[in-house]
Amino acid sequence: MRDTQAAARARILVVDDDPVFRVYFAGILEDMGHEALEAADGEEGLRRFRESAPDMVLLDLRMPRLDGLAVLDAMAAEAPGTPVVVVSATTEIRNAVGALRRGAWDYVVKPIQDPDLLRHVLDKALAHARVLRENWRYHERLAEEVRVKTLELTEANERLAQEKAQVEGMNVTLRNVLGAVEREKRAIVEELGADIESRVLPVAERMARESSPELRASFLAVLRDELSRLCGEGGGPVPALFGLTPTELEVCRYLELGRGSKEIADLLNCSMETVQTHRKNIRAKLGIKGEKVNLSAFLRTRTLAR
Repeated sequence: MRDTQAAARARILVVDDDPVFRVYFAGILEDMGHEALEAADGEEGLRRFRESAPDMVLLDLRMPRLDGLAVLDAMAAEAPGTPVVVVSATTEIRNAVGALRRGAWDYVVKPIQDPDLLRHVLDKALAHARVLRENWRYHERLAEEVRVKTLELTEANERLAQEKAQVEGMNVTLRNVLGAVEREKRAIVEELGADIESRVLPVAERMARESSPELRASFLAVLRDELSRLCGEGGGPVPALFGLTPTELEVCRYLELGRGSKEIADLLNCSMETVQTHRKNIRAKLGIKGEKVNLSAFLRTRTLAR
């Protein structure tokens, strides 16, 4: 339907089988500044209604071929926002009530002696239709905004779900890595303990039972050799890790795995300063303090040499 304003020119379709009344209504409408369209029966009225999309319809009830009520039903179904005013010569109340129930906006009895009455009916119907159109446009804009916001929210939720899945996957991977590190650490400790039990302690016990200084010196040399073997062979003796604390051993293990200080701090739940202190202590206990030796590479070399 075309936009109209309260006093603007409107396109009004007059559907009446009586040519006298059609000419009469057309004259009044044109005097009011409106554009008048005419149809001689119901079928022509529906055709012109669909072609022209008028702002308003003046409709007679009793017409040949297709009566006014059937035309009213079709117009109300196809364009409920277009005001249809029934103008009929019959004064029966049941006709007026029936027309209003089926979608007519008003009911006027012809002949209309006072053009001001028709003007009042037209202005009221057009103003009401204009308000409805504005409400429909508002709801359409609101529905479009809701659709856009809903789409944006759906996309955001999908992104959040994907990110959540990625984080959960990373957490699973991290837990698996930490579990593997913990198992490997326990295996190393168990292996080292078994080596000490089988290779170091027997020599130490023998040395403790000997009273001869020469034999004690021999056993001490053997003990040193066994400790050197535990720390690795090839490329000379490598200082043992026995003097390190459990936390320092754990730092060494993460360094062997290529972890940086920040990652180690996060894994051990401590500060960067604490990790740096551990690294300094490890270097001192391994005898490489002040040397230009990469601690991680040094520890990996020790591991490969064992």
